[in-house]
Amino acid sequence: MAEGFNSRDSEVLLSGPAGSGKTISNLLKVYWVCRKYPGARYLITRKTRESLTESVLVTWERDVLGPSHPILVNRPLQRRTRQNYQFPNGSIVVLGGMDKPDKILSSEWDGIFIPEATDLELVDWETLGGRLRSGKVPYQQIIADCNPTSPFHWLYLRCQPPESRCTLIPTTHKDNPQYWDRVKQDWTPAGVQYVCGRLERMTGARRKRFLEGVWEAATGLVYEGFIARPWDAPLWPEPGPGHMLPTGWRPPANWRRVWGIDWGESAPTVLLMAAVDPQGRLYFYREQYRTRLRPDELGRWAAQELMTGREPPPQAVVCDHDPVMVKEFEKGSREEGRHIHLKQADKRDQHEGITAVQARFDRQLDGKARIFFRPDALEKPDPTLDTKPNCLIAELAAYKYDENSIKDRPDPNCSDHAADAMRYIVMYANKSMSSGGVSPYSGNP
Repeated sequence: MAEGFNSRDSEVLLSGPAGSGKTISNLLKVYWVCRKYPGARYLITRKTRESLTESVLVTWERDVLGPSHPILVNRPLQRRTRQNYQFPNGSIVVLGGMDKPDKILSSEWDGIFIPEATDLELVDWETLGGRLRSGKVPYQQIIADCNPTSPFHWLYLRCQPPESRCTLIPTTHKDNPQYWDRVKQDWTPAGVQYVCGRLERMTGARRKRFLEGVWEAATGLVYEGFIARPWDAPLWPEPGPGHMLPTGWRPPANWRRVWGIDWGESAPTVLLMAAVDPQGRLYFYREQYRTRLRPDELGRWAAQELMTGREPPPQAVVCDHDPVMVKEFEKGSREEGRHIHLKQADKRDQHEGITAVQARFDRQLDGKARIFFRPDALEKPDPTLDTKPNCLIAELAAYKYDENSIKDRPDPNCSDHAADAMRYIVMYANKSMSSGGVSPYSGNP
C-alpha cells in the first residue's frame, strides 16, 4: 500500500482481492493531501452518487476521520445528503457521481479518487482527467481502486504496454492488518473467518478475482456455485451441502415472503415465490412459468392464493418495469377481491444484481449457502417449452456467460426469465429484508 500512497504518477490504480485495504489506503491519501496543502480540492466520485453513501463514505467517516472529527461535529449532516467535507485550512473534499456530472465537471481539482473504477467507462475517466488543473497541490493525479475483473477491461489494458498510461499496483490480503498479523506472520481471527472462510468457498472467476486478485475472464455458467444436491447433504465428500430442498417442502407460516415477476408476451411470464428465514436465507418454493400467460390472469391467480390462505401476504411483489403489464395484473387481482400492489424491481445494474445472487450460492461458515430451491416448485409445466428451459432450476443449469463480450454479461441466447425474477427478489431482500426474528405479515406496502 505504501507504493500507492507515495506515488506521484498522474494515474494510479490499486487492484486486488476483496478486503485487501485498497479503499482505506486511498482515503488516507485524500486526507493527507487535504491536511498538507491548504486549499486543496479533492473529488471522490463513482458511477452514481448514491453508491458512495453506504460504501466509501462509511469507511471515510468511521475509519479515517473518526466520529469526533471537527468536520463531522461542526457540520453533522447525513451521508446521503452531504455534498462535501470542508477542512479548517480551506481544503475541501467534494462528493459526486457521473450520473449527474454537471457540478463535478464544471470545477477544477487537484486530485480525484474513484472507488470501484471498473464501473466507469473510458470516456468518464478521460473526462475527469481533464479537470485536474486546480494547482493547489504540486502534483495532480487520479487515484483509484478496484477488484479485478476481465483482463480485456479498458482500465486493465490502460495499465499494460504499449499504453502504460496508468500505474497498476497489486494488493493482497496480507496488506490489510485486520486480516494479516505481520508480527506473527499469520492470519488474524478476522482473516481466518473472512479470507480462509468466506472467500475460500468461492468458485471459478469469482475465486480468482476476490481471493487471489487475478484479472480473470468469466466463462461457463453464471451461477457456477449452484450444486444440485440436497441442502442437508453431508460435508464430506465434497461438494458437500447443495441448494436443493426436499420435494414438497413448505416454509413455516411466519417466515416473511417476497415474490418476483418477469413479464413476457411471446416469451414466458414468470412469478417466483420465495420465503426468507430469520437468518436472511432465501427459499424459492413456488413458481409460475408459462407462455401466453396474461397479466390479469396471473393477478387473479395470485389473489386467489391469498384469499384462500394458501399463501401469506408477501412483504413485496417486485416486478419488471412495464406499466401496461403492471396495470393489468393489479386490475386482475382487484377483480378477484384482493388488490396486490406491485413494486418496480431494482434492475439498474444487471452486473450488481448477478453478483448479489452469486454471493448467496457460496457456502457460509456453517457449510450451507444462503439460497435454496424446491425441485417441484413449478405449478404446471408448459408443454410448449419441451425443448427449452421451463423453470428456474432448468435455467440455472444453462445460464452461461457470453464468450464474445469483454464484460461479464450473460449470453443473450440463454433463457433468463426466471433468472431475472430471482435477481429482483435477491436485490429486494438484500436491501429491505434484514435478518432477524420472524415477524408477522402486514400485507403489501
